Amino acid sequence: MDSPRDIVEEFFDRMADDRRNTVGDLFAEDAVISLPGATFEGPTAAYDFLAHLEPRYEWAAKEFDRWIEAGDTVVSTGSLYGVANGGAEFSDVRYVDIYVVRRGLIERLDIWNDLAVDGVVPVEDAPTVPAEE
Repeated sequence: MDSPRDIVEEFFDRMADDRRNTVGDLFAEDAVISLPGATFEGPTAAYDFLAHLEPRYEWAAKEFDRWIEAGDTVVSTGSLYGVANGGAEFSDVRYVDIYVVRRGLIERLDIWNDLAVDGVVPVEDAPTVPAEE
């Protein structure tokens, strides 16, 4: 049986090549994917996530910095690079991904990145913090 990190690395590999439309096979039926500005749940979470990403930039890839593994949890940190929808290249955009993998499937993926802070995606796509009263 593949380790949780093996499953996560397979997810990254599929996201980077022509198997991108098969990433849903790596997620549990009740998966939850959260990222700045959106959360996707259930059997279509991975495909809804892909549809959400499509208009945000032409393409993006990851440069891995660190892997942290603790039981069913895998954390990947590093930077994103690619081309924004307007054609401008971007690089050195920080990210942190936290995966929970059980029974060979990704049950939860939490994504944090600085795409809005670095101007790659519009600020209105970024989550807001309510003002204190």
